[in-house]
Amino acid sequence: MKDRILHIVIYSVGFICLLIFTAIRIPSFFNMLVKEKVIPEYWENTPYGELYNFNRIEHFKEDLPPATIKYRYTPKQPEIKEADILTFGDSFFDFARITTFPERLGDTLNKRVYFARYDYPLNTLAQNNYPKGTQKLLIYETAERYIPVRFSKPQVNTWVPDTRGVLRKSLANARDKLFIKDSEVRYSLLLTRSYLTEKLYAKVATLKFDMFGYIAETTPVYALNQPIPWLFYYEEVNEDVTSFYYQHSEEDIARYCDNIADLRMKLKNEYNLDMVFMPVPCKYTVYHKFVNQHTYNNLLPRIYKGLEKRDVPFVRLYDDFINSKEILYYGTDTHWNPKGLDMALRKTVDCIKDRIAVQIALDSIHSTNNPN
Repeated sequence: MKDRILHIVIYSVGFICLLIFTAIRIPSFFNMLVKEKVIPEYWENTPYGELYNFNRIEHFKEDLPPATIKYRYTPKQPEIKEADILTFGDSFFDFARITTFPERLGDTLNKRVYFARYDYPLNTLAQNNYPKGTQKLLIYETAERYIPVRFSKPQVNTWVPDTRGVLRKSLANARDKLFIKDSEVRYSLLLTRSYLTEKLYAKVATLKFDMFGYIAETTPVYALNQPIPWLFYYEEVNEDVTSFYYQHSEEDIARYCDNIADLRMKLKNEYNLDMVFMPVPCKYTVYHKFVNQHTYNNLLPRIYKGLEKRDVPFVRLYDDFINSKEILYYGTDTHWNPKGLDMALRKTVDCIKDRIAVQIALDSIHSTNNPN
């Protein structure tokens, strides 16, 4: 009898493991098990922004808009060589629970806008054999905390063609299917969002928070007694270079600004692209007042000053965001809400409208001189 029970337990556990192993590799099967369906074109890079999902404490649950397919995966996005405006950036430009910034920019200006979810445009341009033609606008967006990461040294083109043979590519694809790189994220999603475990996991997490103050290390700073609950990402509040508290030296600021100016020069010389820099304030920079009165390291104002000295055009968001009486970010997500995006869009259009007018004039002159 004991052996029979042991066999049943072993086979049951084995079946469950096989089920989970298979589910994280087959999206349709995965979606049968989870409450909020995974849209591949939405979920990529997303679990790191929606902070509630790091801890699942019910006090921080926020009713976000439903997920949609990201703009860059839709037919609306043009090919890179056909675009009027090129945009590069991180998740602020790629947050698809609201209409994304690149799509809104294209609709506002009636322009074809291309977006790449990538921090190094020189690689993307080289990979796509982008030609040096008539001047176009390129907007480079980055979250404030990643300025020191992306511009600690000059950006260079590191892309090299894939010269592997058909067999090696096939083997690599098979390996990637078997050992998927984001498997831990998918396993975590099954644990926290499946029909069988979601409620139990949230109840346990909430109980641990209420009784012991336990919260995930990825969201160590929070506020509950405010108009809305707030969670802040660990990279913004730790001691690393990404933090609100990190003390950047004058040499650091000069190096970041030099490398931003260097990228702008390379884009202009190699591709005739006019780069406008757009650093987006981190949520903790704007809303740490709901937690404390700590002193900001003043990174963005110092960056602004350095870029002005180097004649680098940029979108100045910090002052408007700080002084706004409206809430511009989701409380338990790292991203801006529609009001924040609206303000950023207005500031961006104001910043680039003169540059676009000049480009239209240049295009007109070019068309007149080359009627055929």
